[in-house]
Amino acid sequence: MLLFALFACAPDADSAPPDSGVAPDVAWYGDVEPILTQSCSGCHVAGGVGGFPLDSYATAAPMAGAIADAVEARRMPPWKAVEGCNDYEGDPSLSAAAIKRLRSWSDAGAPEGNAADSAPGAPPSSVLPRVDETLELPVAYSPAAGVDDDYRCFLMDWPRAESTYVTGYRMLPGNAALVHHVIAYIAPASQLDEYRALDDADTDPGWTCYGGPGLSNQADAEWLGAWAPGGVNGEFPNGTGIPMRADSEVVLQVHYNNRSGDTEPDLTKMEVMVSEEVESPAYIQPWTNPRWLDGSGMDIPANSEGTTHSFSLADTWGTFQVHTASLHMHQLGRSAFLEVEHEGGDKSCLLTIEDWDFNWQRTYVLSEPVTVKKGDVLTVSCTWDNPTDEDVNWGEGTGDEMCLGTMLFSY
Repeated sequence: MLLFALFACAPDADSAPPDSGVAPDVAWYGDVEPILTQSCSGCHVAGGVGGFPLDSYATAAPMAGAIADAVEARRMPPWKAVEGCNDYEGDPSLSAAAIKRLRSWSDAGAPEGNAADSAPGAPPSSVLPRVDETLELPVAYSPAAGVDDDYRCFLMDWPRAESTYVTGYRMLPGNAALVHHVIAYIAPASQLDEYRALDDADTDPGWTCYGGPGLSNQADAEWLGAWAPGGVNGEFPNGTGIPMRADSEVVLQVHYNNRSGDTEPDLTKMEVMVSEEVESPAYIQPWTNPRWLDGSGMDIPANSEGTTHSFSLADTWGTFQVHTASLHMHQLGRSAFLEVEHEGGDKSCLLTIEDWDFNWQRTYVLSEPVTVKKGDVLTVSCTWDNPTDEDVNWGEGTGDEMCLGTMLFSY
């Protein structure tokens, strides 16, 4: 897995303006700190997906030039949703004035300013208001040597003695160089003995679990949360929460990709926020063609460009609201969209991405929920370029492909 990295040297001390005792026009405190807090620190914190922190003057100042270059080129902050598809919460994109301010700060030698002027501003939406529970792997795990793609599931205790709702979460991959994705599934009491048997039968921690948690596939299993490279998690929107029974547990599926040869063990964590009551119980729904899961019908020929596959299905189970949307492909993806066609012919675009980047797969929170009624048609569509000499289809490996939409919905 590759993560975006900025390469820069510390500002040259000889080129910094002399200390004249006059406050700089643009400084970290009061000028730069609030920009990075709002638009960067959700990813760029210790252990975050950004790869390095930018949450203090000490960490940001040596990167001032690289920061300015990245924001001027609009590489950062990453925001892949196409404008005009829908309106979303938490867009970290910077205004022209903010970009100019970051460049001015860099050109001035990244002055610190006066700490009394600190005004960090609102934290990004990916930061949980509070962390009520932290779930982590029972032991650190290292994938077997020589195994490129290792899907491993771990059974984790649910610490609450009463039934409740999960109202937000944050995934924290322990070794970002290894972790390709993480999915948390709810393990109901009726299946716990079977999950424990899978765990006991495997001599290594956890058990092998391609295609789902081991007792059901991805589409049938009940999801509690998910993370992919570049993903940001946080509080669920609109007063929603996923029901979690006290007698249930959690199965954490971690896909490790070991092509880099990294040998450091992983200890992935999931921070969770819970509430006793919510306005609307919610559920995470993956959306894809069930036939594709068996490797059928999603052929991407070798040396091809613009291969597109789509899946549509009419709603037969009644009215519901869609609160978030995300898309998932692997490294050959070019573009994808998730949309609703209503019975009258009007369409609601949930999410369109035209320049797919495997390293930046975030969940987009709709500013207003989209209502889906019985008879409306949900469609997910993906397009790939395959420059390799091998045909590619749906598969669990990083070198395979997927086409998956995911929504948080409530009735």
